[in-house]
Amino acid sequence: MPRSGTSLVTQVLHRCGLHLGRPEDLMPAAADNIDGYWEHLSFVRINERLLAANGGAWFAPPATVHPTPALTADAASVVAAFEGREPWGWKDPRNAVTLPFWKGLLPALKVIVCLRHPAETASSLATSALIPRTWRFYWSVTRADSPIALRQGPARRLGRLWGAARASTSVARRRALIHEVGLELWRVYNTRMLDETSASHRLVTHYDATMRTPRAELERVLAFAGLQPPSAVLEDAVRLVSPRLRHQRADGASLTPEIDALYARLTREARH
Repeated sequence: MPRSGTSLVTQVLHRCGLHLGRPEDLMPAAADNIDGYWEHLSFVRINERLLAANGGAWFAPPATVHPTPALTADAASVVAAFEGREPWGWKDPRNAVTLPFWKGLLPALKVIVCLRHPAETASSLATSALIPRTWRFYWSVTRADSPIALRQGPARRLGRLWGAARASTSVARRRALIHEVGLELWRVYNTRMLDETSASHRLVTHYDATMRTPRAELERVLAFAGLQPPSAVLEDAVRLVSPRLRHQRADGASLTPEIDALYARLTREARH
């Protein structure tokens, strides 16, 4: 899920030997992520095309993803460029909802899942600049086949127009909407990831563990990824973790029973 510490974990893995591609092929840093996103733009573009071809977007995922032959060929070409560069990988939160497609190309794919408290994730999303303008955003998440379940329930065209208009009238209303959708996105992304992976092919790493005991958590992730960096490299990577990276707290936040149960399950798997 976006805003779950994915950039930090990927940066650390890269420092410890995970090949992500040429520096010029990675998404540049931005105000929302001054240390960089560490996302290979070719994988991001494939994922965006795949979601769009199925009537969705990262913030409004489609129910299923069905690739076109052209998309499959382009993705295979991107993957082929990494042959002989093992260990290699890529980071893109969209992978959580496009994973069936990538598993078709890479059946032995290992997945590192970055877990953060749902309320913290949603709050971070609400204060970011990642969500597009309210009208496009609201219209996408309230379409008839959307997996996003808002409290207001499904609405017809007039109700959707009214809802979009209300959310556009103030920053507070827009943030409240993004926070509500963010919780639902957290549920959808993590549910699909669990459905598409086995326990032996995934590792869940908790944001809190990375912040509190960075060396121990990093060593656990590196062991799963098959990386064995020299001790000096490991120490440099641990120093990348800083309390300044944390801007949201979930103390006292309430969750729906479904999201609470899912978070508890993932937290247990993260050994946190």
